[in-house]
Order: sequence, then C-alpha cells, then structure tokens
Amino acid sequence: MFVSRDREKLLNAIIYFLGETNHCHTLKLFKLLNFADFEHFRQTGRTIFGLDYKALPMGPVPTRLYDEIKSGGAADLKNAVSLVQVKDDINDALLRRDLKARAQFDKKYFSKRELKIIELVAEFFRDLKAADMSEFSHRKGEPWRKVYGDKGQGSGKPIPPELSLDSEPLIKDSPTISQDELEERRDLLRDIA
Repeated sequence: MFVSRDREKLLNAIIYFLGETNHCHTLKLFKLLNFADFEHFRQTGRTIFGLDYKALPMGPVPTRLYDEIKSGGAADLKNAVSLVQVKDDINDALLRRDLKARAQFDKKYFSKRELKIIELVAEFFRDLKAADMSEFSHRKGEPWRKVYGDKGQGSGKPIPPELSLDSEPLIKDSPTISQDELEERRDLLRDIA
C-alpha cells in the first residue's frame, strides 16, 4: 500500500526554506515551493508536495496551503511554524504573514533528488525578496505566465505542472522527462491502483 508523505515533505520544506533563505514570508515561500515542485516534475513527472497551484497576480499560489495559513493553520503546521500577521500601523491592513520555524528540519522524508532540488532552490533564491523572484516566475514561457497571460486573462486558473516540461529548466544539468515517459509512468500508476 502506498503511503503519501506529501504533508511531511511540505512541512519540512517550509522549515528548510525558512532557515535557509532570507525575507521568507508567505509570498516568497509559495514561489520557492512552486519552483521546487515544478523542477521536480520536469525531471520525474511528479511533484514533491502534491500541491495544486493557481495563477494569481503575484505569481503561483498553492491555494489550499494559502487558505490554511489564512485560517491560522492545522495543528501540524502550527507545531512546525509560527504564523505572525504583520499589519500596517496606520490603517491596520494586513501587509504579510511572517513565518518562523518552531521545529527542526528532518531530511528523512525526502529522496536524494528532492533534497538536492530544495537545497538548490534555496541557494539560488536565498537573498532575493518575493518581488525579485517574480523576474523568474513571471518570465515568458514559464508555467505561471502561460496560464496567467500577459493581461491576467488566466487569473485564478490552475497551473498544470506539465507546463514545466516545455519551460526553461531551473537546474540546467538535469534532463527533462519526455512526454512519452510521463505517460508511461502514469499508465503504470493506474495499473497499480
């Protein structure tokens, strides 16, 4: 029987990104998760965290995680990180949600490839702010741009990870899985289920 470790991977990746990058509030975190997920999909035909992303104006957003963070988080998320709302002093408007790790990162949930990808994503974007990361996620030919469009006509629509197969790789020395190989793997998984 297959046991998914997506949630454990997600929580540990959040802890890792919070510890290994600067300026990591929710928007940057969402971009880091998306880059790691789509890079892994490009190489293997599956994501690391099992998240679904939507094309929103600021970039790719894992909407279920976003909704969870907005509502304060499930018990396991609260145990892993603290969520602090940062509000404007004048009008009390929410500016961002800061996250701080409460637990230690545990690499046991990750394959070597997954670990390498999250490490490289963290290293590459370590000192960038979320707005600076948009230069990468919003480039022409990238999955978010393909869905969102030039004028936002795809706002709120899902971003299929398959779009990463035709986009510029984040990790240049890793091969992209072919469409045929992807279909073959999906067929194998359907046969097992």
